[in-house]
Amino acid sequence: MSPQSFSYLLPLLFFVLFTGCEKETIPETFDSSVDLQTKADNPAGSKMTTFYGPAESFNGGVVRAMVTMTRDGIPVEIGVRISQKVLEALPAEHEIITLNLPNKMEGLAFDHIDLDWNPQGHEPFFYEFPHFDVHFYMISEEEKMQVTEIEKATIFPDAAYLPETYFTADPVEMVPYMGVHWLDSSSPEIPFNQGNFTHTFIYGTYNSEVVFLEPMITVDYLRNEADGTEFRIAQPERFQKSGYYPTTYKMYYDAKYKDYVISLGDMLWYD
Repeated sequence: MSPQSFSYLLPLLFFVLFTGCEKETIPETFDSSVDLQTKADNPAGSKMTTFYGPAESFNGGVVRAMVTMTRDGIPVEIGVRISQKVLEALPAEHEIITLNLPNKMEGLAFDHIDLDWNPQGHEPFFYEFPHFDVHFYMISEEEKMQVTEIEKATIFPDAAYLPETYFTADPVEMVPYMGVHWLDSSSPEIPFNQGNFTHTFIYGTYNSEVVFLEPMITVDYLRNEADGTEFRIAQPERFQKSGYYPTTYKMYYDAKYKDYVISLGDMLWYD
């Protein structure tokens, strides 16, 4: 089924998604002379290390990007850690925080992460609950700030670069500095699948490219239900750039560090 086959849903989906620790280096054992494809085919042992980008202040706590890698430099998990303090009394104002990744994360498809807090949710109507949007960008911050032209937003990638169950609004809606958002027609919250929004997964495009991947999670789910269950990410036939891409996402509370975690994992190498 193609994205266009869901055009009957589109009148309901007037689709506007509103905009809305020091850096650590890789382990000394990371051998950059070994081809990344070879590493992907021959993953190392069980020893893994988590590295963090710079911590950013938010609502009395901190948020930061993280990447977990094997000792041979293969990425295992990428995500955001949100300190418990942040969720104790979230602000009434919309806010976006840009998080830089740790240095030298070779082979990852991602450049940076935006943590987007939406206290009233956003359109379409079934996403009008307080929630976090986590944009994992595959373009630079400079390129992201150039996502402003509706003409370029209407230039979609080849269908092979999007999962076949995904669709977007018609006419096209673009969120400045983000892009065009594509929804999964099989998600329970999509009319008329008869389910409430708790979490879902979005693809984002602009000017013929997939520019971000985005889990969206309600604050209620994060506080009360996030137990580390892994959810499958629908995969396209192909990717536009070589690298490691996630096949699952999950949310959980880390009692040891008192952090809520939203992450992508089960990485596979794609040419």
